[in-house]
Amino acid sequence: MERNYWAVANSVISEADIILEIIDARAVSKTRNLEIEAEVRKAGKLLIYVLNKCDLADQKELEQVKKTLSPSVFISCKDYHGMSLLTDRIIIEAKRKGIEKPIVGVIGYPNMGKSSVINALTGTGKARTSSVSGFTRGKQYINSRHFYLIDTPGIIPYNQKDVAKDMMTGIKTGSKDPESEVLLVMESHPGVIEKYFDLSNEEDKEETLEKIAMKMKYIRKGNLPDTTRAARTIISLLREGKIRIQLKP
Repeated sequence: MERNYWAVANSVISEADIILEIIDARAVSKTRNLEIEAEVRKAGKLLIYVLNKCDLADQKELEQVKKTLSPSVFISCKDYHGMSLLTDRIIIEAKRKGIEKPIVGVIGYPNMGKSSVINALTGTGKARTSSVSGFTRGKQYINSRHFYLIDTPGIIPYNQKDVAKDMMTGIKTGSKDPESEVLLVMESHPGVIEKYFDLSNEEDKEETLEKIAMKMKYIRKGNLPDTTRAARTIISLLREGKIRIQLKP
């Protein structure tokens, strides 16, 4: 499947005049796809960095990011923040290239909000959306007033092993071991999840997860805490930004 994703991505890079790379503003360096960026540069195409979920990110850190990534646009599909700026940026860059109506490819890791960006740009709702990564199976072409957009499936990176980051940003969904992933986050960001559930930061994270399950009334047979269900709920709360953990850009 990964090989097919890359075949689609390379096809989009070849067809498009401008490439939008959708990145999680909370974890910029971790959700940039450097291999894709290299392919875009190699093909001589313009790359615009689109930092989604900027409403959940640390604004001071984003100001630093703005100095290093150019051209970049900060957006939030949730409240349509920055969409006019993104549209203007695409039009400006196209005019610089002497292109009246450019073809714009939209790429990035799974679940970064590519289809949501397209829907916000066009207002058509034609790019289907889902919270499950990999929902967009192949290229989709959407016509808008100022440009054509190409939606793609999420690009799975090579040798991706950062389980906690994948889980928190939504790159990978459908975890077979949600408890382990939540425990990893609790170890690397002590006290944040505990604070959300009004619990103290204890050394035994497994016991804390059990307390959270009991607090949420997630009980399994034998009156035992259902930590699997609790972990899945925590993962959802992290992805939705209800539990906010500041990842390094």
